[in-house]
Amino acid sequence: MAKRRIPGRIRLVIFDCDGVLADAGSSWEYVHHALGTDNTGSLEAYMRKEFDDHEFIRRDVRLWAPSGQKIHISRIRKILDKIPLMNGAPQAVRALSRAGIKTAIVSGGLQPLTERIAKKCGIDINLSNGLVTDKKGYLTGEGIVQVPVSEKGVVVKELVKRLGLRKQDCAAIGDRGLDSRMFEHVGLGIAFNPADEEVCDKAQVVIRTKDLRKILRHILPYRKERKAARKSGIARKNGNKANK
Repeated sequence: MAKRRIPGRIRLVIFDCDGVLADAGSSWEYVHHALGTDNTGSLEAYMRKEFDDHEFIRRDVRLWAPSGQKIHISRIRKILDKIPLMNGAPQAVRALSRAGIKTAIVSGGLQPLTERIAKKCGIDINLSNGLVTDKKGYLTGEGIVQVPVSEKGVVVKELVKRLGLRKQDCAAIGDRGLDSRMFEHVGLGIAFNPADEEVCDKAQVVIRTKDLRKILRHILPYRKERKAARKSGIARKNGNKANK
């Protein structure tokens, strides 16, 4: 585990999606499993850097729609809609929002999933990878790469700079070794529901319980700040009731 950070004011929390906000290890693998396909060979070749993310997506789509067949984006969305939210995800994001903290997704996962989760949880920024469709909604085989899987650190660095923040103003949460590259560009790295020990080694905090609310005590380190976030939520809830 990396050296523990001295608690301070966090202004941006960056979440990985698969395995963190979504209770599934990989949205890509989830689709493959649902369609009865296997991209292990492509994944291993990608990790050997034999091709880039665009080609990786092309190969996955070819597996989903072989021999000139077509697959509609609605079928992919229907599969991804079955992936549940991580326990405590909406509550954790709402608590951060009440404390005035901006939230973002930086994920190599599929955009139809991250869009649903961002909307459901109220996340401010969503950076993930999409699938190009034709006018009728069928996949063309091309992808929209916002987050190269092996370059998540670069994406986080650019996001922090674009928002005018400092490294120490930010926290990142991931579950795999590739996510640990985000930790190099933030003040606080949290390994949540870790899938390997590499991410644990690079993190300042490790949370093995599958409850995303557990991050709050590390991001909102002062009791009065956590209490204020809770009070704000109660006041907002009561206000909504009064307006109904």
